[in-house]
Amino acid sequence: MSTQEVVKEQGNLLEVSHFAGTQIHRALAHEKGTGLGAAVAMLEALIVIVSGYAAYSGRDFLGDLVGVSPVDVTTPPLRLFVFLLTYACLTVICNAAQNLYSDAAIRSARGARVRILKGFMVSSMISIMIVFIAGEQAVPRLIVASTPLFSLAGVLCLRYVMERYNLKRIERGIGNQHVLIVGSGEVGQAFRSYLQSHTQLGKTFCGFVDWEPGTRPFCLGTPDDLPRILTENFIDEIYFTPSISRDLVVRIVLEARRQRIGVKVVPDLYGGLAIGAGMNYIGSVPVLELNRQPIPALGLFVKRLMDLFISTVTLAVTSPLLLLTAIAVKIDSPGPILYKAWRVGRKGRKFRCYKFRTMCADADAQKNGLMHMNERNGATFKIVDDPRITRLGRFLRKYSIDELPQLFNVFKGDMSVVGPRPHPEDDFKRYDLEHFRRLDVTPGLTGLWQVTARHDPSFEKNVMLDLEYIENWNVFLDLRILFKTIPVVFRGSGH
Repeated sequence: MSTQEVVKEQGNLLEVSHFAGTQIHRALAHEKGTGLGAAVAMLEALIVIVSGYAAYSGRDFLGDLVGVSPVDVTTPPLRLFVFLLTYACLTVICNAAQNLYSDAAIRSARGARVRILKGFMVSSMISIMIVFIAGEQAVPRLIVASTPLFSLAGVLCLRYVMERYNLKRIERGIGNQHVLIVGSGEVGQAFRSYLQSHTQLGKTFCGFVDWEPGTRPFCLGTPDDLPRILTENFIDEIYFTPSISRDLVVRIVLEARRQRIGVKVVPDLYGGLAIGAGMNYIGSVPVLELNRQPIPALGLFVKRLMDLFISTVTLAVTSPLLLLTAIAVKIDSPGPILYKAWRVGRKGRKFRCYKFRTMCADADAQKNGLMHMNERNGATFKIVDDPRITRLGRFLRKYSIDELPQLFNVFKGDMSVVGPRPHPEDDFKRYDLEHFRRLDVTPGLTGLWQVTARHDPSFEKNVMLDLEYIENWNVFLDLRILFKTIPVVFRGSGH
């Protein structure tokens, strides 16, 4: 074999090794569990409840430690238990959404630490929101703050102990699964290397089966020797690699079923497209996902909770301002109090967007005659000194008061608190193909563009920031944008 061929094969093995590692993790994460996950979930719920009671019992000591005055209010036992039980359930739900109760995640605590931290942050955030809604005196704030810290430490300790226990069992040969790989080519060799370097998976490589056993190391024989190989090596699982003929697969599977041995297939790489791909099911049909855009269901659930919480609280707090503004709009100029216009939302769905009217009643009819004054580039229309704006309208726009009725849109689910701004139908019709990506998410009251480049006339800059938000979205990005929005509003920088 030439040097160039050797380098090429090493490069292929590197790619295949990465593929095999990803596939093994995915396969183990979705394989039928041993029931250990349910026990771990119950233990973690118990840790949360015990941590809460420990924090409550030592609240005076914790208060002195962090410089907070002692908590004199005694929380009723039932109320404290309900809070801790709720928090424990939320923790288990969030951890389950992170797939932390699969056998693979339990075996390897190191690889699960980041997901555990994410799960606790989300469950803690929801719990804090619940306590805030229930009232400040529902549970002492010191307990709400310290319980997640104690719980997180307890769960991490539990996971570490279980990982060490698992490794000790594997070293003693307890619970290991003996693996046979059919095909000793590039994928098979990379697969073997990965299994041997990740002993915590509990998969013991026994050897290969190949038609040419003398050409590769670790070959135990040919498919004709399979009954002997399976018996002598106590094989628990057989993995097929690509390029194995269909007839051979059927033949070996029949033999494996007869001996009650698990059979799995490592799929073709499809020129590298399958590297990192996962297996899924459409009904009962197994499919290989060459590309997948995961939907962050838990994150979207938290985002919706935040929207409902923020819109409800803000509407309640600003209700006097909403009433005064409605009266002022009616007195200032003839026409309706609210401006209801069609906007284009997520996936191109149209909805009625509410705003306090800041223009004369026939503003839409005058728009075509003012197109030559447009100060924005691209698919948006904006004039700073728009002649259609009323006297009161300028003040409402300056402090974004005119947009408060959109909180009803947020409550209904047409909009979110944070997201790309919804565009009118006229602007939507002028979109270029790449602009449609900003409609992949629910539009928002405020967004990355509003807090970084609000007065930039470039529509392309607007789209670029919207796409940056979409591609990097998480709950904490929403919170950062919200905190940056507050000073922007109070500065009165709106037009």
